[in-house]
Amino acid sequence: MPDSRALPLRLPVAPLLLAALLIVAEFLIIGLVFKHGIDFDCRANWGNRACGTASKSLAALYCMIAALGLFAALRPALFRTLLAQAGQDPRPLALNLAGFVVAMLPALFLREGDGAAMLLPTFAIWAVGMGLILWGTLFWLAPRRAWAAFLRESGPTLLVVMAAGAAAPALAVRLQPIWQLDAIADRTFRAVTWLVDALGYDVFSDPVRKHIGAGDFVISVAPACSGVEGIALVTIFVTLYLWLFRGELRFPRALLLYPLGIAASVALNILRIALLLIIGIEGHPELAVGGFHSHAGWLMFTLVALGLIAVARRVPALHRAPAAAATVGKPLPPLRRDPVAARILPFAIFMLTAVIAPAISQNPAMFYPIRVLMLAAIVALVWPALRGIVWRISPAAWLAGAAIGVMWVAIPVSPSDGPPPYGSLTGGLVILWFVFRGIGTVLLVPLVEELFFRDYLETRLRGAAIDAPAPLWRTTLAIAISAGLFAALHDRWIEAFVAGLAFSLVVRQHGRIADGIAAHALANLIVFAVAVFTGNLAII
Repeated sequence: MPDSRALPLRLPVAPLLLAALLIVAEFLIIGLVFKHGIDFDCRANWGNRACGTASKSLAALYCMIAALGLFAALRPALFRTLLAQAGQDPRPLALNLAGFVVAMLPALFLREGDGAAMLLPTFAIWAVGMGLILWGTLFWLAPRRAWAAFLRESGPTLLVVMAAGAAAPALAVRLQPIWQLDAIADRTFRAVTWLVDALGYDVFSDPVRKHIGAGDFVISVAPACSGVEGIALVTIFVTLYLWLFRGELRFPRALLLYPLGIAASVALNILRIALLLIIGIEGHPELAVGGFHSHAGWLMFTLVALGLIAVARRVPALHRAPAAAATVGKPLPPLRRDPVAARILPFAIFMLTAVIAPAISQNPAMFYPIRVLMLAAIVALVWPALRGIVWRISPAAWLAGAAIGVMWVAIPVSPSDGPPPYGSLTGGLVILWFVFRGIGTVLLVPLVEELFFRDYLETRLRGAAIDAPAPLWRTTLAIAISAGLFAALHDRWIEAFVAGLAFSLVVRQHGRIADGIAAHALANLIVFAVAVFTGNLAII
């Protein structure tokens, strides 16, 4: 007989979503009503301390819920057992709604001028109401017996997690001075000044206005140049990487990628500003401001991201049971035959060249043939790992590609006012530039982008192979994320988002990445042909 206590295959998504939406909606309504919906100025009647406590309590509840969600993500097996009966008993929802009604009762009697007379009754009513809301939600997700077993096993850990969540708002306030951009910009300015001086340049600096330069070229290290944006990007990247490869990494050691990435981001930001200054001092102010300043940040971020991946992949201490892996004789495959590398490395090279070209030239499109050659070389290197692709194309893929191509060219785009993308090239060099542009646009870019976004990233997010089934909610989320990131790489991000969705759908139809590549290639062929025919290369 089957074991009725066996773990469910996946979490009950619908009850969890309902609980989350209910909690968010109730807390949002409570906050809006008592802050803006009644004639009652909290600070004028109760003072800053009491009002601050009310706001902080609501924030602490949000953070506790978020901490619980993070705990569930790290211990999924434990929560699958706990939530096996979620949503089966509707009675706790009535308790939740009763708590919401109770929490709203003070809105009936709180009025301007009451002073502190209603302070304690209001807080008491709120405490009861919030307690009933949370109690009803928790019992909707799991019966009392399941919670008792859960707390016996994980009670101390859960207590620490919830306490950390409750303390997060207060801790954020305490740490707020660390994130003052002026302070960070000041330290960045001093570091840049020291570095440029150490390199032998005679510059003047104004620490008050944070101006530094030589001769007629002067830059300002504003708060926006503090590097906080880079720190945030690196933090997001590391978080995504840790989540995607959580099954391979050893925690908590893998968390060392956070300080390593942040330190590298800060150091490279200082180097970026110093190089910008040096380029301007050496007689190239237009390149410094127009090219390097605009794109060097993305170049540095790309270098940091690739460096972190290299560290994470090459340091055995960051991986689970490296000794065991060695004993079973399963070393990593050679680079040329590594399917993961074949899907990531060409895209990484493509992005790296995309940020290097604008950093060294005010007309980066002129260097597109060089990018194509580099991309073709890396694709050729990893091609043995791609020979398993089934090149059978469905009619739906061709139809989707044609539709996306027509949509892209049908939406009007004004021609560029600047110089042509091929720059000062003339004669046969212009023809050669267009040949390379066509090869890159129609053949290489669809291959590289689809292998990364639809075959690798989307597969990782789905948690299943490209031709394997997965939960609908997870597939939908994976498609949305991959399409969103795909759109972020394009100036016409709305059209790109629609295209990303279409390419994902044709891939999902038969579980073949070749369908996505073909649809993407046909769409790009239509766009490129129209661009060449009309002379409006801005639509590419």
